[in-house]
Amino acid sequence: MVRIENIDIGRCVHILSRQIKRKVDESVSKYDVTAVQCSFIKIINECTKNGDVYAKDIEAKFNMRRATVAEILSLMEKNGLIVRESNNGDARLKKILLTQKSLEIQSSIEKEIKKVEDNLKKDLTKEEITQFMKTMKKMSENIE
Repeated sequence: MVRIENIDIGRCVHILSRQIKRKVDESVSKYDVTAVQCSFIKIINECTKNGDVYAKDIEAKFNMRRATVAEILSLMEKNGLIVRESNNGDARLKKILLTQKSLEIQSSIEKEIKKVEDNLKKDLTKEEITQFMKTMKKMSENIE
């Protein structure tokens, strides 16, 4: 039996996160995007249904620092995945829009991500998944 005080939860979560990222990167590499870019595309697409999307919205959704989001968005813009347009009211605010290229690959990359998600959930009961999500939420709250 493993003693609870000997478990390094942070390291285990980090390892799992890297495994997931590696698997998604591998699955979507044929579309010349990364796992993070796929997540951004999905969130931008979802959020644009409710209005304009700005970098600060992405920062909040992913709990990421401004500089990190700016770097990822710059690369996405360079690779033709997004365009940024000035806001009429404030030239400093740049609205983020998906390009046709992003929209064309979106359903394909979502299918690839779903395969990884399905593989993650394989052999887990609904109760195990629910408990895992509750535990992750508590841990996230604890660390804030």
